[in-house]
Amino acid sequence: MIEQTVKQEAIHQNDENSSVEEFENRREYVRVFYPTPCPAKFLPELILNHRSCIVLDISERGIRFAISNTAVIKNKFVTALLRFPDGFEIEISGEVLRRNYNQVALKLERGIPYSRIMSEQLRLRNLEAHGVITLPYSTRR
Repeated sequence: MIEQTVKQEAIHQNDENSSVEEFENRREYVRVFYPTPCPAKFLPELILNHRSCIVLDISERGIRFAISNTAVIKNKFVTALLRFPDGFEIEISGEVLRRNYNQVALKLERGIPYSRIMSEQLRLRNLEAHGVITLPYSTRR
């Protein structure tokens, strides 16, 4: 009985893993997901219209962030400053793709360099390896 339950859980887990991988493989660019229950000092900061926003995920051509009031973003095209914990800053600009509750997704015209995406993945994995943060499942490989 226990073996059957373990086998069913393993099959279910494999099904979930394959569906996650298939979903991720459809993306054009590598995406970095930031853990939501994480101290702000480990997360990048998006500064938009003099407001600080929490970054949820980034890619070379996209960003998703949380903002307390999405109505603050009146235009379809926005420019913002993205500041990483190591002090690296980059100006990004893009079109608002969607607004859900307190989240906004942008398709970036002026995006994030691939080297920065890779260094963020490495930084987050190092923080996880030292027990400082716990990464969302989709970032682990």
